[in-house]
Amino acid sequence: MAFDGIMLQAISGELQNLKGSRIDKIYEPNKNCIIIGMYLAGKNYALQININSKDYGVFLTNYSKPNPYVAPNFCMVLRKYLIGLRIKNFVTSHLERILTIELEGFDDVDDIISYKLIIELMGKHCNILLVDENDKIIDCIRHIYPVEDDNLSDLKVKTRSLFPHCIYKYPMIEKL
Repeated sequence: MAFDGIMLQAISGELQNLKGSRIDKIYEPNKNCIIIGMYLAGKNYALQININSKDYGVFLTNYSKPNPYVAPNFCMVLRKYLIGLRIKNFVTSHLERILTIELEGFDDVDDIISYKLIIELMGKHCNILLVDENDKIIDCIRHIYPVEDDNLSDLKVKTRSLFPHCIYKYPMIEKL
């Protein structure tokens, strides 16, 4: 079954039941998968985000995967910023294959903090990004740097820059 914008919209609707859940575990079993453990009303849930170009998707799972002994850097960043936060909302826009998970919580001095976990499910351009309240990228699983080759200036390549401390911009929608 194709994983398109309509499917993501339906999954986002079902995930609305997890609003208010607290993130308590984050794993990265391989370079294309993130598992977020959540707790809500006495139950544990596991949200698996898969960004493999052939079988990408977002779904709840009961199956555990073997994890590496040392967690990768992106997993450690997610743990640092997201553990203890609550899920505020799941948002999709215009039937695009982009899911935004809005998170909210308190920092060390009890100030309200909010982050967004943006999941782009677009074939070989899949990515997972952690963004702050000002849309500044904290980190992403796949960094994309701007092309600085003069020989490629003739090509009309439309690439976005996705790396830490860069402002996140949604991909251009070129549909009629």
